[in-house]
Amino acid sequence: MPAVVIYGAGDNGREVGETLLAAQDNGGGWELVGFLDDGPDKQGARVLGLPVLGTAEWIGDHRQVQVAMGIGHPRWRRSAAARVEALGGRWATVVHPCAVLSPSATIGEGCVIFAGVVLSSNSRLGRLVQANFNAVIHHDTEVGDLAALMANVALGGNVRVGEGTFVGMGTQVRQGVSVGEWTLVGCGASVVRDLPAYCVATGVPARPVRSYSTPQEMPAI
Repeated sequence: MPAVVIYGAGDNGREVGETLLAAQDNGGGWELVGFLDDGPDKQGARVLGLPVLGTAEWIGDHRQVQVAMGIGHPRWRRSAAARVEALGGRWATVVHPCAVLSPSATIGEGCVIFAGVVLSSNSRLGRLVQANFNAVIHHDTEVGDLAALMANVALGGNVRVGEGTFVGMGTQVRQGVSVGEWTLVGCGASVVRDLPAYCVATGVPARPVRSYSTPQEMPAI
């Protein structure tokens, strides 16, 4: 059974841990051995009864252990991914046994798929995407690398979600709409027309209310 650690020992990492343990109990083939975190306050802590084994540097001496991403916000996940990959880490893809995946759906490496997620016909997730509880991705929809779909998001058919985009809890995106890269869509929004890259969009219908120029400027939630 391959060993895996979760990078990120905060709230999102704990949820990823529970998802991985559910997959493990369902014969998913993983053995969760602990967590990694670069925060000094996390060192020596325990999460889900398992130790925080150290910082990301631990990966360099344990390259046989795969890494699951336990960081939710795309801005921070981007820098975390670069750190893990520079140390030679290999990504684990985690799928909860209560997720429903079409045989024609495609999932990139390092994705985390929570309970209740539905990936419909010919839907495609890039690398290191997180699809949170009960997110629904309809047919022929494409989600870019590092994007985050929060709980109860619904993406209609033929939607395009750009790299690094954060789609807030309960958001609905109409079929055929595109959301630009590194855009943050606020909770409960209704996206009925295309949204540009590098903006914050909120409301019903969703409209851009703020713009920025780099992933590092994406607001924290």
